[in-house]
Amino acid sequence: MSIPGADETMPHAPGAMEEPAISEQRASIGRRVLAGTGWNMGWRVATRSLDFISLLVLARLLIPADFGIVALASSVSASIDALSQLGVKDALVRLHDERRDYYDTAFTFQVIRGALTAVLLAGFSQFSDAWLGDARLHDILLIMAALALVAGAENIGVVTFTRELNFRMQVMMQAVPRVLGFLTTVGLALALRNYWAIVGGIVVLRTTGVAITYVAAPHRPRFGLTGWRYLASFSFWAWAGSLAGIIWGRSDGFLLGPVLGPSILGIYMMGVQLALMPVTELLEPACAALFPGFAMAQRGGAKPTAMALGVTGVLVLATIPFSIGVSACSGYLVTALLGPQWQEARLVIAILAFVCLFSPFSYVCSSVLSAQGHVRSVFVTNAIAAAVKVTVVLSVRQTHDLPLIAVAAVAVVSGEALLFLWQLRAGSTAEFRQLVATLIRAFFAAIVTTAFAYFLLPGSWSVVTLDRIPALAAGGAVGASTFLIFWICHALFWLAAGRPAGAEARVASLFHGLVQRVAWGRSVNQNP
Repeated sequence: MSIPGADETMPHAPGAMEEPAISEQRASIGRRVLAGTGWNMGWRVATRSLDFISLLVLARLLIPADFGIVALASSVSASIDALSQLGVKDALVRLHDERRDYYDTAFTFQVIRGALTAVLLAGFSQFSDAWLGDARLHDILLIMAALALVAGAENIGVVTFTRELNFRMQVMMQAVPRVLGFLTTVGLALALRNYWAIVGGIVVLRTTGVAITYVAAPHRPRFGLTGWRYLASFSFWAWAGSLAGIIWGRSDGFLLGPVLGPSILGIYMMGVQLALMPVTELLEPACAALFPGFAMAQRGGAKPTAMALGVTGVLVLATIPFSIGVSACSGYLVTALLGPQWQEARLVIAILAFVCLFSPFSYVCSSVLSAQGHVRSVFVTNAIAAAVKVTVVLSVRQTHDLPLIAVAAVAVVSGEALLFLWQLRAGSTAEFRQLVATLIRAFFAAIVTTAFAYFLLPGSWSVVTLDRIPALAAGGAVGASTFLIFWICHALFWLAAGRPAGAEARVASLFHGLVQRVAWGRSVNQNP
């Protein structure tokens, strides 16, 4: 299902190409996407480290109310910003040719969106005192409104880096503002010792982030609307899909809070955060490079669907052992990271960790459908999943049974994954069959791994009474064991099947290439 008018103004893909050329093109794109994944994951580790250091410093210099007031203002700003996400950058990424009029139209849309966001934030600030009873929120929201205007002026030319899979430049553009914002926050915290330190860091982060786009990209945007038809059609469905995603991702607190109360809701939401670590720390950085990669394949005449099915298999193999490990270590995680007052979160973590098993299908399939211009299909699937989730949560929340609510969430995610996968079933028959075969082998390997962890690894899916440091060490050992057991079992199943083509072959090839590069590097060092 394609969007009306989305492809009418775009040049057609190149004609028939030789199969070896397409295979080489896919391999080249795959290598660049893999490199992008490495940059994204490295950047995630770096930002987590900066956040942790900043938190340690601010926790000693500021009071909780300072964090709370800024967090509330940021939440309001992020919610309004998310509601107005248009997806114009994604629309430019999938263009076959870079056209000045489309870039100028996207810049104009971006400026209008920033202005509307600023107006909404400024208007909301007028009622903030009555809503929260704290006049400080008014001034912070006005600053957030000004920053929304600044964000709208970002140089749209940086989209070229995404189109060309230049992830190193994208990371560098994020790194400089992030470091400057960190230094500003810490410096102001030492000098002021109040919430303005956090606000000042945000101002420096956002303003330098926009400024650096004009330093990094030579493009100079202008106002114009000649390319509005294509961008409007794509952006509307992208916005609708984003809205459905917001309902899907942020409805838990609104639906469960009035019934469960803040204490039980806090336990559930903390369980969600820990359970989804394989998604937030592994899958999201990996998938950030997929959409531009699929778009490049689409522009070059290759089949992004076949690539998507292959990538899905690899990500599933990477995610399954992490999911089982997080689930099995739920008791250790609660003891080591949270403390005894959070014991009710253990079962929530143990159950919700299996959401991660189905997440690769949703992430990869939505990316490839969007790259092909089928954003309306993505919206329909997201809307169905959001509606089902809201209905299911409303039906089970009265039970106050957190494990039951978690099981319902896993069921909804599995249904969403099947909906996305069903839309790709006819894209590449051979790749789809390979994926199904991989999933069957992974399923049996997961059963063996789960049984081994349950019966032979101490503390798996149990309440843990150790001190924090021993619990952390023991949990790490259990997690590493589940990872090792899964891969040994799956490798044996793959070898028994005759080493067929598919995700396992790709992983083996990547591992072999890595070993060769390490061995070559050692030989060079030993024989200069």
